[in-house]
Amino acid sequence: MRSQNFAAIVSLACFVAGAGVTLVAFHGVPAGWWDYFTGLEILAAGAAAGLAGAAIGGLWLARALARNDSAGWKFGALGLAGALVVVFVPLNQLRLYLISPPIHDISTDPENPPQFDALLPFRTGAENGPEYDGPKLVTYGGKAMSVAAAQKKAYPDIKSYPALLNPRGAPDVHPVNILFWRAFERAKQAGFAIVAYNQHDGTIEATHTSFWFDQVQDVAIRVRPAGKIGARIDIRVKSRTGTNDMGMSAQIVRDYLRSVH
Repeated sequence: MRSQNFAAIVSLACFVAGAGVTLVAFHGVPAGWWDYFTGLEILAAGAAAGLAGAAIGGLWLARALARNDSAGWKFGALGLAGALVVVFVPLNQLRLYLISPPIHDISTDPENPPQFDALLPFRTGAENGPEYDGPKLVTYGGKAMSVAAAQKKAYPDIKSYPALLNPRGAPDVHPVNILFWRAFERAKQAGFAIVAYNQHDGTIEATHTSFWFDQVQDVAIRVRPAGKIGARIDIRVKSRTGTNDMGMSAQIVRDYLRSVH
């Protein structure tokens, strides 16, 4: 019984330590204590503590079931459950890293992607430049291909959003204006920080800050005519740091376009 109680307490201690290290790793980056990659290294230490807590908690559970003895159940149950949560976050990030293409620049229009203009002063010193990465070569799935080709292979659903807004061709209906303000409102609702917008050019520039590590993605939205009776939205999202954003930019694009429908 004593060893069972000890295992439960150790599992809980590992969970608390792992959770503390994980929180410090996440908040240290936006606080300026260290850079993103150092944060990842610290996160790995938190995950290791969580993994130890899960293993010891599993041992406690196995002994409790084998002996039909609930000794230490408050500490053991909390330690095991908490440790699994602590381990899940970094392991899920690792999973996303392994299955995602090594890209961080996503555009619904790879041939003529929306450009950054008003955002350029905010990107000074950014690890990734403002230019579109589409032509750059990467290795994905064991094959060399362009960033644009890797995006098409990994995220074939990411395409421009067309809208039929003036089916009767009424002269007083302006599809681009209608869709522009819809795009603007959806950008605000998505939590983007609007940096600049120009109705005449049909452009919106904004930033998105991730929950994990407060990583910043730059967003360029463009609304253009689609024939005489419609308009289309194109959006581009690019991370300021890293080479593999683990599908984050693609998910931002998906969520935004889904909200516009």
